[in-house]
Amino acid sequence: DGQVRDLLASQGLVGRYQLSGPSLAAVGEALGMTLPATPAFSLRGQLKREGPRWSSAVEQASIGRSRLAGDFVYQLTPGQLPRLSGELRGAILWLADLGPAIGVAQEGQPATARTASRLLPDRQFDLPSLRSMNADVRIKLDRLESGSPQLQAVAPLTAQLSLQDGVLLIDAIDARLAQGRIAGKLQLDGRGAQALWDTQLSLRGLKLEQWLSQPRANGAPPYVTGRLGGRLDLRGKGRSTAELLASADGRAALFWTQGTISHLVVEAAGIDLAEALGLLLRGDHSLAVNCGTADLKIQQGLVTPQLMLVDTPDTLFRVEGSISLASEQLDLRARVLPKDISPLSLRTPLRVRGTLADPDVSLEKGPLLQRLLPAALLALVNPLAALLPLIDLGDQEARDAVISCRKSIEAGARKAGGSKS
Repeated sequence: DGQVRDLLASQGLVGRYQLSGPSLAAVGEALGMTLPATPAFSLRGQLKREGPRWSSAVEQASIGRSRLAGDFVYQLTPGQLPRLSGELRGAILWLADLGPAIGVAQEGQPATARTASRLLPDRQFDLPSLRSMNADVRIKLDRLESGSPQLQAVAPLTAQLSLQDGVLLIDAIDARLAQGRIAGKLQLDGRGAQALWDTQLSLRGLKLEQWLSQPRANGAPPYVTGRLGGRLDLRGKGRSTAELLASADGRAALFWTQGTISHLVVEAAGIDLAEALGLLLRGDHSLAVNCGTADLKIQQGLVTPQLMLVDTPDTLFRVEGSISLASEQLDLRARVLPKDISPLSLRTPLRVRGTLADPDVSLEKGPLLQRLLPAALLALVNPLAALLPLIDLGDQEARDAVISCRKSIEAGARKAGGSKS
């Protein structure tokens, strides 16, 4: 609804519009623009054209459950790729509404035979569309919802999105989550037959008790508390999210500080029947966590813990094994190394097998040597404490925690050795 002037010469127009449809990608096809696949949408705003320059003030955009707005300029220059620039704002963006763009089926669509048994989406990217235009868009979101009621939303999030000659870069990411901060960049190079993926993200100061929903009866304390930090550095190639992760190479490191964990969870994981029964009768309480850390090597989609442990005054947990992002198979073994003596403690290792979509947790069969040799087992872990300084998160708080963690493990080994003797 508006005015058109000098249609054949300057091609000028100004007016207001309303637009709706099954997916933004369909609008992009009609206008020669690269827009993501989305659920059903509706838009309203103002539109202006002056020759090769289109501008739009999107006053309201409803895409699924997301509520967005923004100001954009679309420039058509002879001999060059079209260019989109501007700012995307929003009160809330649900990740599920971007699901079709990364290969996740929309709600109500039937799952394929593969997606019914696999967790990672395998729908192929539309790489040619990345090469049909360039873009430079600022992103400012008040809230980003993961869709999981167990996880707190990211609020707020800012980033810079650029698309240049087939290379999509989301840079200068600054996301606030549970009093922590996520920063870094994501890049997808779509110039070839297979996309090249590069991810560099860091996490600092996330409060676990605020991020995770942990409802408990009778005023019991949260299952876990503390601060979480880490780094993720991954590269891969492929034509879908599943292929990118199946070929991934890199490293992930996590560090847990200033934490507590439910004493009942600790004793249950250690299969300590006497302690667990006593806690059920007198009530659970929080147990301090001296440290928790994970250093994960990722090679051709195979995730292998180089060092993965949680140390408490009562028990030390160590996890070993592997996770395949190619086959989505799990093969993990958690060893529970006690620092005390209990008459009904089995202390048998836990095995996690199955798939990402359907994990299978069981007790390891065979001799329960950990019950008889706690000091020896802790002695095996103790040398691994020397690897802790190699986990560099670039944060002084984490470096201080590394020193504290190493001292705690060494003290635990000495304590177990004294108990045995």
